[in-house]
Amino acid sequence: MRSAYSWLLRSFLAAFFILISVQILILGGGIIPVLDSYSRSQIRYLDGLAQRILVNPSEIPTENPQHAGPFFVFSADRKLVYTNRGRGRTIPEADYRPVRYDGQVIGYYYAGEIRFLDTRSNRLFLGSLGILLAFSMLASLGIAVLAAVRTARGIAGPVSVLQKDIQQLRALKAPGVREFPVRELAEISVSLNRIGTILAGEEEYKQQWMQNIAHDLRTPLSGLRGQLEGMQDGVLEPEPERYRRILQELERLEGMIASVCELSRIENLKELRTDALSGENFCREIYSTFETRLAKQGSRLSCSAKLPWFYADGDLIRRAVENILGNALAYAGPGASIVMEISAGDRDDTILRISNDGPHIPEEQLERIFQRFYRGEYSRSSPGSGLGLNISREIVQRHGGCISAENLEPRGVVFIIRLPDTRQTASG
Repeated sequence: MRSAYSWLLRSFLAAFFILISVQILILGGGIIPVLDSYSRSQIRYLDGLAQRILVNPSEIPTENPQHAGPFFVFSADRKLVYTNRGRGRTIPEADYRPVRYDGQVIGYYYAGEIRFLDTRSNRLFLGSLGILLAFSMLASLGIAVLAAVRTARGIAGPVSVLQKDIQQLRALKAPGVREFPVRELAEISVSLNRIGTILAGEEEYKQQWMQNIAHDLRTPLSGLRGQLEGMQDGVLEPEPERYRRILQELERLEGMIASVCELSRIENLKELRTDALSGENFCREIYSTFETRLAKQGSRLSCSAKLPWFYADGDLIRRAVENILGNALAYAGPGASIVMEISAGDRDDTILRISNDGPHIPEEQLERIFQRFYRGEYSRSSPGSGLGLNISREIVQRHGGCISAENLEPRGVVFIIRLPDTRQTASG
């Protein structure tokens, strides 16, 4: 396999040689037609001039014709009518050229040799022309070689550097941004740096995710194993309350596995099913989902839709809102007041605000609460998988929107979901 340098150099030189060959063929093949064309044009000119002289002898031109050789015009009876030199008495009549007018011969003319003569002066002229052509081709070849070498080095050098940067991508490292004189190569370097940064982040994210999954699975499994081994050895009594706690741990594991599967499904979703959703119906469905839980905790949920319709994947966006409401009910405490509002933004987008009057989230955790398995100050023994808000963020981002959390004063937290206007997608 050839290097970029040799490939570019050979390609450049091959193109140059092809161009020179074509020029030589055109020049060599074009000289004869050009000389023949010159002869035909001279014959037409002299034919016309002799005809005008014979038709109108009184208007014989006083200036010499545009012909370097001798020019004699004779009448039909071979009498001299016009000459630019001598008397023409020694010219053989066999060399006369007839002059026709209305299909009849009205006279003759003699112009000597009309073609491009193969004389010493003309040969010197053509030879000088060939030498100049050869020197120009050699100079062009030298310039082409220098340009090819410089171009090949200018391309092959950066390509070699970019090749090393690509090798760094295999190690999941972000290569530095290179400065190249060619804009496209510089843009490739910037793209490689971005890809490397993303890959490095994804690898770190994957490692952290695997560690979190292993930790969150290991803790309940170890507890279950200890409980079951204790009952098997007779150390622990097989009491109904113990069975209830074991079932709770199993339910937690099942919920965690289901959340991981759901998150994977959302991330690998090919396309969304965007529908026109009624704001009022959406509020009613959300309230009916939490009605029993609200009654048990003595909490309140009020929902208002200031936007009659909005566009989203109904099942997914409902899941995102339910995760946020579930967290609010879990951490705001009994008797909490939760408010959900659907309104239009200033850019024809849809805004869903879900606020509660629970305790503040520490400022340094407002961004981290959307990360996978992040539980903040709450212990891992509390209900939940730590994936609910992360699933909500993935759903909103799949819609092309964004989600954020802010603390309210004097207390409370508000979650803001901003969905772009997708009416054209829905109608299409």
